[in-house]
Amino acid sequence: MNRYAQIALDQHRRHRPLEHALIGDPIAFFEQIGLELQAAVTSRRDEVLGPPRPGENPDQYRQRGYQAWATAEELTLRDHPLFQPESDEDDGIEDDPSETRSAAMLAAINEAIHTA
Repeated sequence: MNRYAQIALDQHRRHRPLEHALIGDPIAFFEQIGLELQAAVTSRRDEVLGPPRPGENPDQYRQRGYQAWATAEELTLRDHPLFQPESDEDDGIEDDPSETRSAAMLAAINEAIHTA
């Protein structure tokens, strides 16, 4: 299991325990997810990095490669469906009344500013 599989497994187990319990073979499932993430990160890294720049020595290119890898990893993990927050449409939790009042007050202020 590669590091992306382990990250996804830990994230899913911790933040989506009910969904996680429904997976028949979590090891195989997350090993496959890890391979897909690895390929996506590598591809995105290559896009971000591009070819060596004119006058760039190998050490500079390697350093840019490390930076491109970090950026690609962050973007890929951020965009992957397993790392998205769960929908709270049916969570049964009512909105905080103080937040609702604050939002109404801000909306009234915004309307007053734009109609004045």
